[in-house]
Amino acid sequence: MHFTTILLTVAATLALTTVQGTSPRPAVNQTAANLKVMNYALALEHLEAAFYKQGLAKFNSSAFSDAGYEGLVRNRLALIGQHGNWHVIALSNAITKLKGTPVRPCNYTFPLANVTTFLTAARALENTGVSAYLGAVSGLRGGMFTVEASVLTVKARQASYLNGLWNQTGFPYARDTPLTPRQVATLTSKFIKSCPYNITVKPFTQLTATLPANGTGNITTSFRGRRSNETSLYCQLRYGAKIAVSTRNNCTLPADAIGYIYVLVTDTKTPITARNENRIVAGPALLFNDNRNNSVPAPTTNTIPFPTSTTISTTISTTTTDITTMTSMTSPTMISVTPMPSPTTVG
Repeated sequence: MHFTTILLTVAATLALTTVQGTSPRPAVNQTAANLKVMNYALALEHLEAAFYKQGLAKFNSSAFSDAGYEGLVRNRLALIGQHGNWHVIALSNAITKLKGTPVRPCNYTFPLANVTTFLTAARALENTGVSAYLGAVSGLRGGMFTVEASVLTVKARQASYLNGLWNQTGFPYARDTPLTPRQVATLTSKFIKSCPYNITVKPFTQLTATLPANGTGNITTSFRGRRSNETSLYCQLRYGAKIAVSTRNNCTLPADAIGYIYVLVTDTKTPITARNENRIVAGPALLFNDNRNNSVPAPTTNTIPFPTSTTISTTISTTTTDITTMTSMTSPTMISVTPMPSPTTVG
């Protein structure tokens, strides 16, 4: 499965091109690094382009109407699909311009039982895409950064629209969650039947996670493997710029987790970063908390309500940590969640 190979190659490349603080960057060919990240993005876009092509071919306007959706919804998905096709062309051209070889598409399988499953999968893919691009885009330099950053902003708009179809806030958090390439591979490999390449590295173990019926209480998790019945494992929930850690048998849904939630089962209570992601036992799985009212009250102060403490509770009741107070997701300068720039630095 070449898609998985690309993801892990990108992860290794980003690790090599990253250093602590302001130390000089090792002598790594930046063009080669750019090509790996661009092909990573192209693999994602191939998957999404195939998804919308298959879904829209199966469900016409009447199918959407019969399922209770306005015709505008299908038109919007068609536009998202067109954007995906453009992204494939733009990324392929950029890779060719760098004297690289664009990765070819794989053979895919998607959950297309009905219009609702189509929309559910679209929502999952676009939100995952935002996290994937966010995790990788800072590994680029020069014009290639602009190419991928311009795709990232569009994907965020698409994810917001799809979130809104469930009458939820399209943008539930002030910041989004970056994912490492291997974590993205875990979420997307289920859609890949075969690729014209050999599999070299496998994703993490697939995790099934289920929200409590009323949107409050504990998340249940299950996976296959020799560690599936261990009682000493931990549950880590990543949403926005936060990570909540608790014991697996008490995987409590935080009150402010009102949108997407990435669920991990780990054998450590230390929040997962790229440096210690080998401690992931299963996951991530992606959940959407649609059971709560996602209306966000106006803040009572001018202070952004993000946690400032980096302390992890030794009692392991549910503990929430702001990602920005931790070691970068992959390394200090490449894939990280940094404070948002002031308006004067944008555009």
